[in-house]
Amino acid sequence: MRSTSPRPVSPSAPSAGPGRGAGALSPRALLALALAALALLGWLVYMPGLHGGFVFDDYSNIVDQPALAPQALNAHFWQAVWAGRAGPFSRALSMLSFAWQIRVWGMQPLPMKVFNVLLHLLNAGLVAWLSLRVLEWVDAREREQRPGPVPDWVLAPRVLAVLVAGAWLLAPIQLTAVLYVVQREESLAATFVLLGLLGYWHGRMLLREAVRSGASQRRAWAWIWAGLLGATVLAALAKETGIMLPAYAAVLEWAVLRADVGAPATGAGGREARCSLRGVYAVLLVLPGLLGLAWLLPGVLSGAAYSQRAFTLGQRLLTEGRVLVDYLHWILLPDPGTLSLYHDDLAASSSWLHPWTTAPSWLLLAALLAAGLGLRRRRPVVSLGILWFFAGHSLVSTFVPLDLVYEHRNYLPCWGVFLAAFGLLGTWRARQGGNWRMVAGVLCVGLLALYAGFTAIRAQIWGNPLRLAYFEATAHPRSPRAVYDLGRVLYLIAPKVDSPQFRQARRAMILASEIPGADLQALQALVFIQAKQGLPVPAAWWEQLRAKVSAQQLGVENVGALYSLVQCAVDKVCRYQPADLRQLGGLLDAAVRAHPDNGEMVTLRANFEANVSHRFPQAYADMLRAVALDPGSFAYWKNLVQLQIAGRQLSQAAAGLERLRELDPFGLHRQQRLALRRQMQAAQAAQAAEASAQPGGAR
Repeated sequence: MRSTSPRPVSPSAPSAGPGRGAGALSPRALLALALAALALLGWLVYMPGLHGGFVFDDYSNIVDQPALAPQALNAHFWQAVWAGRAGPFSRALSMLSFAWQIRVWGMQPLPMKVFNVLLHLLNAGLVAWLSLRVLEWVDAREREQRPGPVPDWVLAPRVLAVLVAGAWLLAPIQLTAVLYVVQREESLAATFVLLGLLGYWHGRMLLREAVRSGASQRRAWAWIWAGLLGATVLAALAKETGIMLPAYAAVLEWAVLRADVGAPATGAGGREARCSLRGVYAVLLVLPGLLGLAWLLPGVLSGAAYSQRAFTLGQRLLTEGRVLVDYLHWILLPDPGTLSLYHDDLAASSSWLHPWTTAPSWLLLAALLAAGLGLRRRRPVVSLGILWFFAGHSLVSTFVPLDLVYEHRNYLPCWGVFLAAFGLLGTWRARQGGNWRMVAGVLCVGLLALYAGFTAIRAQIWGNPLRLAYFEATAHPRSPRAVYDLGRVLYLIAPKVDSPQFRQARRAMILASEIPGADLQALQALVFIQAKQGLPVPAAWWEQLRAKVSAQQLGVENVGALYSLVQCAVDKVCRYQPADLRQLGGLLDAAVRAHPDNGEMVTLRANFEANVSHRFPQAYADMLRAVALDPGSFAYWKNLVQLQIAGRQLSQAAAGLERLRELDPFGLHRQQRLALRRQMQAAQAAQAAEASAQPGGAR
């Protein structure tokens, strides 16, 4: 007679099942075969996209990152690991993976994309494992709580786990987290989150068994702490979204495990274990959450955190309601023409009714959240899925001043959507479930086929840079980034300046610069192209640049565009006319006047004054100002010391070197400090030689 109580340690352990022939495959073998088939399908779906190029943020984070240049990696590999510009932890583990691949294969996108696809396949296996654990636990608990014979679910837990993992693997919305090289940060963080949750689950099963038997709980708590704390640290070192691991675990605990420790709440053992669990979450979720709010909220509420954004906190919060509804649409019923690398053409909501979809979107989200809370006991799988989605977006889609829309933000949250949707279809019980089982199975498999087809189409588009650029600009003609990128790709493939591709590139960049809300990138590219040919830059372009830099916030793209204009002159790639150099200086002056507290802008003008205009007093004054704006910046102090050495202010340079040593407690920039010290020693020797050569000098 089959037991209906959940197994204490591993609810997912298979039973032999009656009537299975000696030569039949075991359930575990069938599961392995199904997952292997899914992995093969996933590889085939993504394979057309492997030969695409770098896109968008790949350039600023990888291709143009000085620390990841092959020569820099050979000289000081580990410095590159901490050279990431994003996040408080530099995304060190992700940077380590990029640095290793570049050192072995060079700056090639193909090996990086292959790595990303393999990582995605690994994560799909972890998703299947976690899904199976959850579904078999819920099934066993329901059987335990119902008297008498209990009908099976319409879709068995193993079948549902494979379907959920397959949907997660093949969903078109996942593509940017896979073929967009830099978003390995997202998928690598997800790897550690999933491993941490599986470790936590294992620890919870061990705790349940230990409480029941009265055995030592040490091993169980070791797994729980390693899963929640250790994996969170590793995940956060891949990307900051990894800090959400304890929140995901809390949703899993509340909706499914429900503090079940294998003993009644009134018993001493059960009471102590539950109290200890609350302590774990107090230390790893509540306390860090409060500290994070104390750190972020002052800047958010004062508006300082939004100083580089084109929208306010209120506008972002209103808009994210529409964005979350769009995410749900793109996850479940995707439209290949809507999914995109660029969504900067989305207009921010200015009120509940502008646009009119704002209020209905928030009403729908409120209804979903209420359903997630209310279905906890009747449909725990659906409840878990809904709450998991909201938990996954509680950081990136709320008050933190990030861009409004990115598809890769759904990499882990969409597991909850598929769990809820497939759970609605497959986790109800029917005594005569044959027909319903067929209907549910056909619907789920049909969705997987749809996802595979759409993702294969997207991968085909991503496999060619020009095809991708044309698709993005055609699908999003009001996106400045998409239209600019088309111009950039056309310029790169143009054989000469009188070619059709060159004329199309110029036209696309002019169109991009005229789109409302466009940043400086398109105009910067037009100036670059003109100056590279040694041709005078139209005065109207400089005027438009000054108008934009005075009116817009200086985000990453704008600072990068201005940096490119200056560096182009420093490297003598651009053959600026004297009038254009004056225009460039005026543009930088306008940027500093409009943004006087922006240290990057002040430093950029110092670079121009020192290396292009050769006005060292102005450059030195700007670097002193930049250091005053951000006294903890190693890069600013390094630039200041370089100017002091060049200007023979050697005593000040010595003090600056001491400050650089204080700012480098772990020695990550040791080679740079040694190079500066050698420069100072050479300057001291030259200064001494000059002094001895003068009349009356040392004899």
